[in-house]
Amino acid sequence: MRIFTAVRHSNDSRFYYGNLWSRNFYPALRELGHEIVECKVDLLQASDFMHTGCRFTPQEMGVRGRITEQIIDEVKTAHRQRPINLFLSYFYNAHFDPLGVDEIHRLDIPTVNFYCNSIYQFELVSAIASRVRFSWHPEKNARAQYLKAGANPVWVQMAADPKVCHPIPNVARRRRTCFVGQRYCDRDRWLASLARQGVPVDIYGNGWLPDTNSQHEEEKSQGVRWVGSAEANLEVFRKNVKQNGLVGGSFRTLRQAFYATETRRLRSVLKPHAKGRAENLSEVLSSYEVVLNFSNVWADGRLGSRLIPHVRLRDFEAPMCRTCYLTGDTDEINEFYEVGREIDTYRTPEELIDKANYYLRHAELAEKLRNQGYRRALRDHTWLHRFKELFQKIGLSSGG
Repeated sequence: MRIFTAVRHSNDSRFYYGNLWSRNFYPALRELGHEIVECKVDLLQASDFMHTGCRFTPQEMGVRGRITEQIIDEVKTAHRQRPINLFLSYFYNAHFDPLGVDEIHRLDIPTVNFYCNSIYQFELVSAIASRVRFSWHPEKNARAQYLKAGANPVWVQMAADPKVCHPIPNVARRRRTCFVGQRYCDRDRWLASLARQGVPVDIYGNGWLPDTNSQHEEEKSQGVRWVGSAEANLEVFRKNVKQNGLVGGSFRTLRQAFYATETRRLRSVLKPHAKGRAENLSEVLSSYEVVLNFSNVWADGRLGSRLIPHVRLRDFEAPMCRTCYLTGDTDEINEFYEVGREIDTYRTPEELIDKANYYLRHAELAEKLRNQGYRRALRDHTWLHRFKELFQKIGLSSGG
């Protein structure tokens, strides 16, 4: 197939998802024999407001309109040169005018839009999802939201590329645990429980070191900015009241304030464990006896709402690096691994502490988990497998 792709949220890899999904998708597509026609339009201007689901400003509408026209022109030009068989995108509502999808369909090109935040940020993609031919979502429980929006959901989970995520030979593993990921949601609570019980843990990623900008970005990413400004806090309160009413909004605001206060207090607990960015994911994951992950997201994407666990990209990347992997328990993770044999999971802080210590003290059992999880990841959880599944579900040939 000849596949037109628009999956990079910026042409510059330093911004947003500049190369995350192209790095994951392209090698598998090429290995299957498909030709990739990559979109040259830079989505960065629209990515700047992609966390706005609707009610765009006139300026934002103008940006989206120009991007939509440019992408459609690219598709038409490429299609005239040689037929395009599939349009694969990773659009938020902000990136592309949903009506523009009709223009692509008039060329008899099927459309698939990938989105991986459907559990807690579905409103940011609902308009585009309802317009494309197929909405690819990795979260199993997101199906109902897509159907309610009039979309055609296709559940295909995420995966890992063994050429990107792989074991490092002859590595000397540290008898410690590690976590790689940004500070988000309740991750600091789980990690603080380990630190307070003396479990050796190292933390890599953004938001863990006491940098003012990263702290503000962390609070912004959780939908609330408790930065000490009375004006900012009042705006949070007004938004909560608008969404939840006076009583509900007041309680939501109090929960957010208490949560943000505890978050700041935990910075001193976790600061000694923060190691900065992980420059090479495979090297970092391969150098620890136990690798941790945390599965919770906020139900509505904003601090103070219900916590919902779901499967993450790291659930495939870490086992692909041959790690002793310990992650949050979900019904869905049990569909992809044999828990206790290939990976292990936890439900409570006490269980997390007990299992982390258990594998640190029993290196031979950690090694067994490591080997079995790696074999399962290689066998079943590559992007090659996922694209074969996707194409089968949407009725296209997986081979080139």
